[in-house]
Amino acid sequence: MEPNEPAFTAYDADDEPWRIARLIRTDGRVRELLRVATPEAEDSVSSVGERVWIAHVSRLHDERGTLQAYVSATLGGSAWLAVIALVLSRAWNGEDEAEVDFLVEGEPLPWPLAAVLPKL
Repeated sequence: MEPNEPAFTAYDADDEPWRIARLIRTDGRVRELLRVATPEAEDSVSSVGERVWIAHVSRLHDERGTLQAYVSATLGGSAWLAVIALVLSRAWNGEDEAEVDFLVEGEPLPWPLAAVLPKL
């Protein structure tokens, strides 16, 4: 596992420090799920999906139960965003929360999970 992690912030984190702890747990779940779902990287330290996560997700913010993932414009324009969205929504649901928004670098409005996931 790569040691890099996104920044963790939360609404009212001073009074509710548990929000930061659950973001850290969510990050760990995402990495585990990506290791299961994506192939190992060439150096076998992490999976390809985890490398994408590390390179393109800069911050996780808990806004009163809605997870906001700050991602690069590169990820926003990539098919990898759907993979990250599926894994992140599953990991966040593990915290009994369901709302996930993506704040894509350079975009004025958040992208809700439903707009990111492919229609089946």
